[in-house]
Amino acid sequence: MIKIHRMQPYRNFFHIQLIKYSLIAKGDTMKRLLSVSIILLAILTILVPGMAFGEDEIRVIVRGDDLGMTQGSLVAFEEAFNNGVMTCAAMQAPAPWFIAAAELCRKNPGWCIGVHLCLIAEWQGYRWRPVLPWGDVSSLVNEDGYFYRYPEELFAHKPDLKEIEKEFRAQIELVLKHGVNVQYLDTHYMGYDSYPGLEDIYKKLGREYDLPISGMMDEVRFPGIYSAPEAQKTEIATKQLEELEPGLWLWVNHIGIDSPEQNALIHTHPDHIFRGGGVGKHRAAELKALKSIEVKSMILRKQIKLVSYTDLWNERKGK
Repeated sequence: MIKIHRMQPYRNFFHIQLIKYSLIAKGDTMKRLLSVSIILLAILTILVPGMAFGEDEIRVIVRGDDLGMTQGSLVAFEEAFNNGVMTCAAMQAPAPWFIAAAELCRKNPGWCIGVHLCLIAEWQGYRWRPVLPWGDVSSLVNEDGYFYRYPEELFAHKPDLKEIEKEFRAQIELVLKHGVNVQYLDTHYMGYDSYPGLEDIYKKLGREYDLPISGMMDEVRFPGIYSAPEAQKTEIATKQLEELEPGLWLWVNHIGIDSPEQNALIHTHPDHIFRGGGVGKHRAAELKALKSIEVKSMILRKQIKLVSYTDLWNERKGK
């Protein structure tokens, strides 16, 4: 087995040069240097065989959720892929901006895109229905045909597992129909095992579509910065990355932009309402962290390898 440490001298040389020039570079020059450095490290990682996955390596999946939820999400995800450290994005098929999100993904076929399987519409005054006719999945919706507002409300109405599977499959098929290169599955707003029999449905669909399921690939999820104060998100994210030990980690983000549309979003569940700032401000601060010099520098300093579910699935299948 090829070990990662075979390429350690190249990596050490690369980081020494980066640190040396960092001491004399300032402002925009430093930003350009860091951007070029990240690209060069990525090229080395891809092209040099000795830099294959190793047991002594820190690997991080940077996943973003809720693509297609709002117009602002489209702007944020494009920015996070192009100028940030995001490696995967989960798309909501029932959400209002799904069609535009699918078009964006078709224009960027190299992105690792998942289906954010959804049974919840959590915002006050901003709701969505199933992709199937709601009369066909009546146990999943309220009297007006909208998804319930939070998991406890859904589960109190005893949803039918067959209808859940039917709706989930329809969401996957809709994303595929719109030409999106689907690479994984995950869940929106609730755990895989939060309702009896639910986890089996996710696993069944993963096998059926030959797709990995985020959170079931032996990755360990670290806290992230969703609930952190806006002004501290970058600092906290950098600290969390600094404390990572070798292994496979999952960093889940909910990104957006600071806009009237996104700041108008208010959770229905009282325990989930953001205090002291709108949803847009919080999600914009998460995006800022993913793009920040501090986070990128820590990834370089810790020699963290950013990976996607495409990478992991290919590795597992021996591709």
